[in-house]
Amino acid sequence: MKRICVLCILLWVSLLTSGCWDRYELEERANILGLAIDKADQKDMEMDPETTHLKGQFPEKDQSYLKVTAQMAIPGKIKLGPEGGGGQGSSQTAWVLETVGYTLGDAMANFQQQLAERLYLGHLQIIVVSEDIAKEGIREINEFLRRNEEVRRTAWMVVNDKDASKVLKITPPIETVPSLYLSDTLDNAVRFGKLPRKYLGKFWIDLNDVGIDAILPSVKIVENNRILVDGIAFFKQDKLAGMIKPLEIGAYMAMKEKNPGGYSVAVSVKGEEGVYLVQSEERRSNITVSVNYGKPSATIQVEIDAVIEEEVKTNSINLEKISEIEKEVKLKLETLGEGLIRKWQKAGSDVLGIGALVRSQYSGYWNREVGTHEEWLHIYKDMEIEVIAGCNIRRTGMKWK
Repeated sequence: MKRICVLCILLWVSLLTSGCWDRYELEERANILGLAIDKADQKDMEMDPETTHLKGQFPEKDQSYLKVTAQMAIPGKIKLGPEGGGGQGSSQTAWVLETVGYTLGDAMANFQQQLAERLYLGHLQIIVVSEDIAKEGIREINEFLRRNEEVRRTAWMVVNDKDASKVLKITPPIETVPSLYLSDTLDNAVRFGKLPRKYLGKFWIDLNDVGIDAILPSVKIVENNRILVDGIAFFKQDKLAGMIKPLEIGAYMAMKEKNPGGYSVAVSVKGEEGVYLVQSEERRSNITVSVNYGKPSATIQVEIDAVIEEEVKTNSINLEKISEIEKEVKLKLETLGEGLIRKWQKAGSDVLGIGALVRSQYSGYWNREVGTHEEWLHIYKDMEIEVIAGCNIRRTGMKWK
């Protein structure tokens, strides 16, 4: 009996030390770093390889066609530093492929049919969606990505105004892998206070929450070697509802108390020709909601700590002038904030999550009068929302004459 017990223990230990029986080496995987999704036309669909269906036999007859671009890393070619030479290194370390499909899953199956290695999405950094696709709705795209356990929730999804595939084809001279450069650009924008931290996972949470709508960064190409974060795309449920500009991002982040501050605003004082460039450093916000006589309302109190970053053609500054500058910044912030609120109300997009606050604080009213997110958006469109701003200038900066 003792020998049998020892033998069983040895067999059990051998199972624990048998190694990774299902492992894949890096060279045996097709590591996708970036995906771009555009609309395809009937001519593009002629390259459909009939992987999941025969010609004309896809179950959904009215389904839109997708053109999907994938950027894959070339094992052994990625170096630690930039290659130089105006982006030649980028083209040597990444491989860009295109295919079509009725759905994203259909397109990925077509990709796999072209490759010897197994597709792997564990290193996916960025998904670029064209405005045309976003306006039609991205529910099916999200469905595929959420079902895939390899996709990280810290990946970025962004919207591009025209051709999303071109975003993956830029050639940055300071990075060997374009998708990593794009991801780093967005991560640094968050670090510098230019963007809220809205990764793919947070986007999905907002899409499925009741009383709040989701946002995504918007990017465009500049001179074929870099991208510009040119605003934020806001959604009504899963469909693109509109865009806001970079400076308006600062107002949105102030109302949502997203720190650090990073945007500057140009203001002038009455009686002077000069301009003051005032940069926010820290933002504080408090959104209060109330329901009176069956009608909800909200007040958004915003206060920023700022510095005078630059004075252009101005006279000497004093305490009285600082007070005037603070009033001008306060007025500018209130104007931007109220303009954004009106834009969101008109589009029926509650990106501030005012509905979620009403739902949590006035659950009885919500259950009686609202009930669903769709019904809330009807009420939200005519809701009274006030923005009250304040500015505290902590120090002054340099002066240019």
